[in-house]
Amino acid sequence: MWQVNCGIINFNPNINQHRTPKPLNMETSNPEPQKKGKGTLWIILFLLSAVLNIYLWWNHTTTINSYEQKVDTLVVERVNVEKELSDTKAELEKYRGISANLDSLLNEANRQLDDQAKKIKNITRSERNAVELNKKLQEQLANLQQLRDEYLGRIDSLLMANQQLQTEKEQLTSNVETLSKNLETTVATASVLKSEYIKVKSYKRKSSGKYVETALAKRTHKLEVCFDVLDNKISKTGDKTVYLKITEPGGKPVGNRSTGSNSFKTASGEEVMYAATTTFNYTGTKQNVCLNYEEQQDKMFPAGTYLIEVYIDGNLSGAGSYTLR
Repeated sequence: MWQVNCGIINFNPNINQHRTPKPLNMETSNPEPQKKGKGTLWIILFLLSAVLNIYLWWNHTTTINSYEQKVDTLVVERVNVEKELSDTKAELEKYRGISANLDSLLNEANRQLDDQAKKIKNITRSERNAVELNKKLQEQLANLQQLRDEYLGRIDSLLMANQQLQTEKEQLTSNVETLSKNLETTVATASVLKSEYIKVKSYKRKSSGKYVETALAKRTHKLEVCFDVLDNKISKTGDKTVYLKITEPGGKPVGNRSTGSNSFKTASGEEVMYAATTTFNYTGTKQNVCLNYEEQQDKMFPAGTYLIEVYIDGNLSGAGSYTLR
């Protein structure tokens, strides 16, 4: 007899041939729907697997991007903090060397910055939470900026104070220099030796070589000028140089270089022709000094009034006049 089992037809001779056969199961007898169901299942599983893989890939990528973003943020914050620390030190150091007070303030600021640097280093080493680390680094950046602004304000105040002191010092120095110059001028003026009682005599030289006094210009060969140098407690004692300047009635200075006349510079720098010169030792007390000027030829002195000026060490000491008829 033929027997259907699980879709397979077997022949069993022991089965009664007259036994009525059982009806065939539709699913068993038709395998096509079963194959289609299995194929659909595999497609669904494949799609689920693909979706799961895509989800896992997207989640992994998002995690990586998020981690990289956190790492980048931490790097940026750390760089900002370190740059702020370095820039603050460099900015403050620009003011070193201006004054001792300012240098002391900069030393204090550097100690503060070194403490901040150590604190930042410890935070970076100890803090494992990225969010907290980022927050703390931002706080340190704000602290550094505040510290910089604080010390820049103090530096500005010191600079203003130093500027004021410098201005006052310059003003004081100027005043001292002015007073010193005025004092020097006063002392120099006070130390100028004064001469008075200027007396002039005119002489004729006789053939015998003897000199006799005369009042006539055409007979005069020599002028003698004597005067008293007054005592002066400020002027230094010692050798003093005297210059005798004689100006004739026409305004021409009297002098002859061949007989010893020359020129000298006054205290004001003026070049002046002198008729005669001499040196005397000033003792600090009243002294009488005389100088002579002589011409070798006759009629060398025109008639009129002569201006007589006495200079001691380049300063005008005294003046007078003398008239020849």
